[in-house]
Amino acid sequence: MSKPSRRDFIQSVSLAFGSILLFPSCLQQSGNYRFFTSDEAKCILAFCEQIIPKDESAGATDAGVIFYIDRQLSGVFHYDQQSYRNGIKNLQTYCSGKYGKNFESIASGDQISVMKEMESNQMNETQWPIGKPSDFFNLVLSHSMQGFYGSPIHGGNKDYMSFEMLRIDYPLVIGQNRYRS
Repeated sequence: MSKPSRRDFIQSVSLAFGSILLFPSCLQQSGNYRFFTSDEAKCILAFCEQIIPKDESAGATDAGVIFYIDRQLSGVFHYDQQSYRNGIKNLQTYCSGKYGKNFESIASGDQISVMKEMESNQMNETQWPIGKPSDFFNLVLSHSMQGFYGSPIHGGNKDYMSFEMLRIDYPLVIGQNRYRS
C-alpha cells in the first residue's frame, strides 16, 4: 500500500471539512416556522391579531407574535404543542361547519364572535371535541401577550414595538429604566 501524497491528504480533509459545514443546513426545516405549518400559522396569526389589533400602534402581526409562539413551542413550551394542534383543528372544523371557511378567512366580526364563544365555553363537545375551548383561548391569549410585551430576544416584540408604544426605554436594564413623559 502506497503512502498518500500531501495533495491527496489535503483534498480528503477539505472534502470532510466542507461536508461538516454543510450538515446543519440539512437539519433546517423548510418554511418560515419551526413548529407551525403555514396553514396553522395563518390561523394563529388571525387569532393573535384579534387579541392585539393594529391601530395607531403596532399589532400582533407587526410585532412578530407568531414567531414568538412558534419559537417557544419548539423549545420551552413543547408541552403545549398538542394543545395547539388540537385547538387549531377544533377551531378550523368549527368555523368550516358554521361559516364554510377557515377562521382566518371569516370576517373580523365573526372571528370576534367565535373567540367570545370560546372564552365563555359556549361550544359543546360535538363542536369542540378535544379539550375546552376556553383553555385554548386562554393559552393563545397568554402567549400573545408574552410575545407582544416580552423581550425581543425570545422571538416577539420586533424592534421593541411594545416598549415604544408604552414609552419604556430599551434595552430594559433593571434599575436603569427611565420613563418618558
